[in-house]
Amino acid sequence: MTLCLTNARLIDPEAGTDTRGWLLVEDDRIRATGSGDPPEAREVLDCRGHCLAPGIVDWGVKVGEPGERHRESFRSAGLAAAAGGVTTMVTRPDTSPAIDSPEVLEFVRRRGEAAAPVRLAPMAALTKGREGREMTEIGFLLDAGAVAFTDADRVVRDTRVYARALTYARGLGALVVAHAQEPGLSEGASATSGKFASLAGLPAVPAMAERIGLDREIGL
Repeated sequence: MTLCLTNARLIDPEAGTDTRGWLLVEDDRIRATGSGDPPEAREVLDCRGHCLAPGIVDWGVKVGEPGERHRESFRSAGLAAAAGGVTTMVTRPDTSPAIDSPEVLEFVRRRGEAAAPVRLAPMAALTKGREGREMTEIGFLLDAGAVAFTDADRVVRDTRVYARALTYARGLGALVVAHAQEPGLSEGASATSGKFASLAGLPAVPAMAERIGLDREIGL
């Protein structure tokens, strides 16, 4: 089957181009683009000047499943993503329970694929329960489909546990996503340190908290 999308604003971020033209799709693959007369196709869709670009990958999506579906389901998150041009959601593991085992990850993957109208790429927890005491089974979680490992907005305070997890992940070629913060300075804060936080009386976190956390990440 061939589909030709005509009268489109073709945006290619990699090539740095933004032009008017057409795009030909054959058997679910892009076969050609151009700016002249469009080729013949079984189906023609007039884009009426709308943008046609690669789908956006949204990294770090917070979905309420499992445990808090009333806040955000795969269905509602997927519909919102698709409406905004997002074609892939990379989801966080800070659910209830946390995505820290192959069984939970398999449930999330199947549930997301069945309910969401966009692609799903789940991250798994780096430590069990996201508690920072014991690393998860990174190898098994990779086999189950995890694209990265993170404890989301929690910092692994135990440097020995964190260093061991990083070493193990590196050996398996796994990606670790860190939350660069010094928890002693950032815990309980609701604003960035500055004039606004002072006037409003809000508990604030200084910029140094990120600097210290980042130095730790680089050192490890």
